[in-house]
Amino acid sequence: MSACSPTPLHRFPIFHTSDSEELRRLGSALLGAERIELANIERFHTLVNLIELEEIGLAYAATSCGLTSHHLEADYIRLQIALKGSATTSAAGETTDIDERQFGITPAGVPSRAACKAEHQRLTLRLREDVLSQKLTALLGARPKGGLRLAHAIAADSPYAGGLYRLIRFMAEQLDQDAAALPAAVYRELEQAIQIAFLSASRHAHSGTLDAQARLPDARVVTRLEGFIEANWREAITVEWLVSEAGVSGRSLFRAFERDRGYSPMAFVRAVRLRRARAILLSGDPGVTVASAASACNFANPGHFARHYREAFGELPSQTLLRGQR
Repeated sequence: MSACSPTPLHRFPIFHTSDSEELRRLGSALLGAERIELANIERFHTLVNLIELEEIGLAYAATSCGLTSHHLEADYIRLQIALKGSATTSAAGETTDIDERQFGITPAGVPSRAACKAEHQRLTLRLREDVLSQKLTALLGARPKGGLRLAHAIAADSPYAGGLYRLIRFMAEQLDQDAAALPAAVYRELEQAIQIAFLSASRHAHSGTLDAQARLPDARVVTRLEGFIEANWREAITVEWLVSEAGVSGRSLFRAFERDRGYSPMAFVRAVRLRRARAILLSGDPGVTVASAASACNFANPGHFARHYREAFGELPSQTLLRGQR
């Protein structure tokens, strides 16, 4: 897979060094690396960029030389995606390749070792198991027993893995532009989408239950949820919130929307926000721009907003804005 940008997450540098002793010191202090071993260190360089959001963390790392790091137990799960070159991760007695064919998963609460070949670059997603369990509880309608017990790899060519990677790449691109420029609700919904995509893409103790057909609720539940979304479109719409309002599991809710409407609850959220954006563009307010209308309605990317807007209304938002100004 290709990298999101020359240096993803460049707005959030942790360190960039060509000094082996500084690397060991920073790796220990900032990343929990108990020991770091280097190969062919003449004129090497290593960098790490990292941002911690409300529920997930996202990091980019690159090394010009072979590098092996031994880590203490971490309180988060690591999903590692190779952007260039290859590596392996070892934990709980199992070694997993990280390359173009598969993503690697390192479970929480166990020591681990990462061995990177020269010129390796990767994205690492940090996920909290307690938060994933909350999402899974909302989706299943019952608290899962016995923990996740995750498989250590995800095939990169699976449809769910592709969707997960695109979400992570999109998040990195938005963060690289300006994290403060977007409403907090945008990031909360992106974090949620990534967590649910991870639960769908990975294999774990509850994958079979998650994939099983759910009992569908009465159609009135869908109508009630639509009214709830209409009233709260500015807020971050989370699965837990919808489940609490509907009184059914997330799986049942999503499949009921597909049955009765032909789209997901989040697609309906987007449609509501597009209508609100259209009203803003037609308001005649001289201070309104396409970008400000998109941001006001929780759209992270103006280009994506313009595409969805044209699909919904048959014209570009700039054309609507021009009519509103007239």
